[in-house]
Amino acid sequence: MDIKRFTVSDSRGKESKTLAFVTVGFAAILFRFLISGHFGFSEVGVIEFGASFTAVLAPWLGREWMEKRSG
Repeated sequence: MDIKRFTVSDSRGKESKTLAFVTVGFAAILFRFLISGHFGFSEVGVIEFGASFTAVLAPWLGREWMEKRSG
């Protein structure tokens, strides 16, 4: 049985593990934001959503910035 890995390519065509993390993290945050206030979950405000997304996006943006700066 062959199990394929979840991979995401960056703009240079290289496999990016960080971008895969960002994609999964954003999907989870967006899902939580969309179901907030329903099914017994507490509401998630726009500020909390933005802060969470920024925390997930920061490692990828930092990596891109460091690569651009060194190359």
